[in-house]
Amino acid sequence: MKFRAVSPETRMNYMIWSIQKEIRKENQYLASLPYDPTPILFIVKAHIDRWDPAQLLATDGVEDEYDGESRSITIYITKHLGALEIQGLASEIDRVLNKSFQDLYVQDGQAREVAAQIIAVLDEVIEFEPAEM
Repeated sequence: MKFRAVSPETRMNYMIWSIQKEIRKENQYLASLPYDPTPILFIVKAHIDRWDPAQLLATDGVEDEYDGESRSITIYITKHLGALEIQGLASEIDRVLNKSFQDLYVQDGQAREVAAQIIAVLDEVIEFEPAEM
């Protein structure tokens, strides 16, 4: 949607509304799963926080800094549990973080390493066979 002759406040309100709508949609999807995805979310969040790809936690960022991104990555994982691949997960991590942080996020190949770590932990906790290791 293009904004024409609208105030900065209207633009900000629209952006906030869009984000809230996306969060509601993601939460509805996660709540509709026949299992509790919370352990997956905790694993993803722990790895993303440890990595701190946009260097936000290192600069006194709040602990929930990567919550939305972790939720989006968790949704990707739940949709690909039967055939989760390192490269596919790494690409999704890059996509989500680039969308959220743009210039603050540098795609330097670390997403692949983090994806491999996440899949390794999930493999220990959840019974599924990753397609690529």
